[in-house]
This record gives sequence, structure tokens and C-alpha cells, in this order.
Amino acid sequence: MPKYPSHPFVAGVFMFCVMALGQAQGLGFGSPKSDDPIYRGDYFYNFENSILTPDGKSEAWCINSDMSKAMLPAKNPGEQWGTSYVVVRGKLGPEGSFGGLGRCKRLLEVTEILEVKNVRGRK
Repeated sequence: MPKYPSHPFVAGVFMFCVMALGQAQGLGFGSPKSDDPIYRGDYFYNFENSILTPDGKSEAWCINSDMSKAMLPAKNPGEQWGTSYVVVRGKLGPEGSFGGLGRCKRLLEVTEILEVKNVRGRK
């Protein structure tokens, strides 16, 4: 049977590593859970736009994140176009003028897609 060092320094380093690992997991380093706020609303996309109209608001927020889970696949390049209802977590930027012709009042960085419903393509 191998002998393990019983020197106090080695035991101390071992305990420090165990405690540090426990702290890292407690801080969320061990899990993908996010504390970002939840946003929901109608999502519109096409070859040049990715826009959320949040529930209860009449403004548009440009999305600068991968939203492919909320989109129908394109039959041909440049033909991706549609709408869906989404519930997402994200980081909302300050007010400004974003997107084509400054259409969007804010930028939303989506960190997690929680739900997608009513996915529709171009009619």
C-alpha cells in the first residue's frame, strides 16, 4: 500500500484545493446557470435583421447573438425569414439607435434561449 505524505504543508495544500474547488462550484463555475434577466416577446429574423419586440412594449431590440434555435432552416442562402415567440435570458444594452436605419432602441445579447413557440416562415 502506498504511503501518502503526512507533512502538514501537503495536507494544507490538499485542503486548500478541495475548498477552492467547492467555492468555484458554488459560484457557478461548475454549472451553466445564468442570472441574466428573462425577456419574452415576438422574434423576427431575415438575412439582415434579428429583432425582438418585447411583450408589453412597442419598441424593437436588435439581437446580436445566435438565435438559430428559434429559426426555421433556410432552403437557400439568404432566404432565412420568419417569426417566432421566444423566452430568453440576456444582457440588455443602453438606449440608442441600432440596426438598419437605427430601427432598434436597444441591443440584446441573448445568453440562453429558454423557450421557442409558434415558429413561422415567410408566407
